[in-house]
Amino acid sequence: MWVSCPQTALLKAVQLAGRAISTRTTMPILGYILLETQKDGVKLTATDLELAMQVEVAAEVKQGGQLTLPARILSEIVGNLPPATVEIKAQEGSPQAEISCEASNFEILGLPAGDFPTLPRADAEAIGEIDADVMRMMVNQTIFAVSADETRPFLTGVYVALDGAEAKFVATDGGRLALRKAQLPQAARQKVGVIVPAKAMQELGRALAGVEGRVQLGMAENQLVFVVPGLRVYSRLISGQFPNYQQVIPQEYKQRIRVQTERLLRAVRRASITARDSANVVRLSAKGKKLTLTSNTPEVGKAREEVEVTAEGEPIEAAFNARYLMDCLNNIEADELFFELTGPLSPGAIRPAHHSDYVYVLAPVRVYA
Repeated sequence: MWVSCPQTALLKAVQLAGRAISTRTTMPILGYILLETQKDGVKLTATDLELAMQVEVAAEVKQGGQLTLPARILSEIVGNLPPATVEIKAQEGSPQAEISCEASNFEILGLPAGDFPTLPRADAEAIGEIDADVMRMMVNQTIFAVSADETRPFLTGVYVALDGAEAKFVATDGGRLALRKAQLPQAARQKVGVIVPAKAMQELGRALAGVEGRVQLGMAENQLVFVVPGLRVYSRLISGQFPNYQQVIPQEYKQRIRVQTERLLRAVRRASITARDSANVVRLSAKGKKLTLTSNTPEVGKAREEVEVTAEGEPIEAAFNARYLMDCLNNIEADELFFELTGPLSPGAIRPAHHSDYVYVLAPVRVYA
């Protein structure tokens, strides 16, 4: 193998591929990145056997081949090289590689490329496609509601559903639920409903920042594959039945509060300063054009905030976890929202004021006077 490419492009590829690597592994090869030459570049692959990132970088290929290099060492080397052309050389069959850039030269020992896990091949025909920016938003608006409880693995991922011309991403931890819908550019080629682990969705969302165009989705050997030019993300699927999320979404309300998102976010953030109990409780009560937020922790103090709103229906006082509220408000991407309540002990629903593609359902916190 003998290739050369810009340091900036190589560093970006190494860092992106390396995000698939787990720090907790008993298999040494999983701490390495596989480099394979292609016609006009190099393909870098890393995996933890549940998530795999495959990144392509344009390069001048003087001699083809493949090798593995330790991800952490490779990242440190490339990250500290000057912004110039980097050359990587290795003799065929040798695990040792030479990395050079201007006056810097390294000799790094890898592992046999044949030991690297083989990734499944995606189906030739994708099952559907979503605009990259829309998918990034769908991930960001649901990922925070995923459960961390490993005893219920079916809640530790995002439910990805494609049906006709509509896509849905859903996440819940049992105390809250986030649902984001989007129209597909074209109808899905098959109906799909799978659970994708949180790590894979989180890394996908990060990788899509600034990406234009569409993301192709494919199924392969119990894995979902996301493809954009220069990047493939492979994720194993979580087995199990995702809950019937539709039945927990309130279909009616007794009070609806319309409020500017940023104003409410700032008020909740300030009120949360004195919400130091285990549930970070903030109480909300709206009448007419005023929403009052209060929090109280005896050993810390208390806070009171007032926000200008428009409220309709009967006044309801309810308490919610401030952190859960802020998770939604930080990601709803709407200037105004509706906060819909049906009772002090019933779930509340937050929706953008100007479209119906997103809903966040939040269970109240039972408080005692």
